[in-house]
Amino acid sequence: MRCENVDFIGVPVDLGVKELGLKLGPDAFREAGLFAVARQRGLCFRDIGNIDLPASVSCSASAEYLRTSAHNVGLIADYCERLSRVVADSVERERTPVCLGGDHSLAIGCLAGVALAGCRAGCLWIDAHPDANTPETSPSGNVHGMPVAIITGFGPSLLVNIGKPGPKVDVKNICLLGVHDIDPGEADFVNHHRIRMFTLFDVIEQGLANTVRECLRTVTDQTDGVHVSLDLDSLHETVAPGVGLPSPYGFNMREAAYICHQIASHCRVVSIDLVGLNPVLDHNLQTARRGIELLMTLLGYPFSFR
Repeated sequence: MRCENVDFIGVPVDLGVKELGLKLGPDAFREAGLFAVARQRGLCFRDIGNIDLPASVSCSASAEYLRTSAHNVGLIADYCERLSRVVADSVERERTPVCLGGDHSLAIGCLAGVALAGCRAGCLWIDAHPDANTPETSPSGNVHGMPVAIITGFGPSLLVNIGKPGPKVDVKNICLLGVHDIDPGEADFVNHHRIRMFTLFDVIEQGLANTVRECLRTVTDQTDGVHVSLDLDSLHETVAPGVGLPSPYGFNMREAAYICHQIASHCRVVSIDLVGLNPVLDHNLQTARRGIELLMTLLGYPFSFR
């Protein structure tokens, strides 16, 4: 199913992780030819521009920050609150917001906006990591490793209650795909809340087609549509060198394109975030171009630079 009207939203946030370069991601996608490709394929789109980072944190956010070991909670909350309103406006206009990151903490604001617009979305989380830590279990305190817990209602209240109070995705409607680097606290969280998770080993054992079919069944069960959260570190290091933790275990382009094609063919995609691109680490915009190819496939407009 094609997404007929799309809003590209630049989200140059790097507050959720200690990694220089992630804030350059949105502009790197533009430089790599995102809009030229979108026009060539006939996509009706708007460039909303980049959402600027907050210069300071609110008093209430400062108080919350003092009560948690997670880093930059106040700044991330203020930023994601602003992002949620932009995303909600896009969804209410019956457009598809695409958030270009940036670190994975932006998914908190994106899904808050989808929920604020009254859309009950399932979430397909394609990532090398479950991102299901809480401040109590996180080895680093970085919020980019916590969004799955936060969007399902667990973590700092300031982040959980962005947009509107409470969870933004029901635990029974979220599915993690491609995971292979799991912290002990994340494993406990996923098991305790019975969140569907398919590691790369599960994909090998069950087959990619069967795994994707189960994922889509989970995220579409009694939902209005699907939010797709695609972290480029889920790809093999030869495909995506421009990420913080390039992996020899990730998906190749054939596998990733198949996943995106199946989502586009069988789901109503209501929103997307594309995260993890670090242009400082990339090779001649290679990772940015692979990200654009997968994004266009998700939107129903397949394209290849090659």
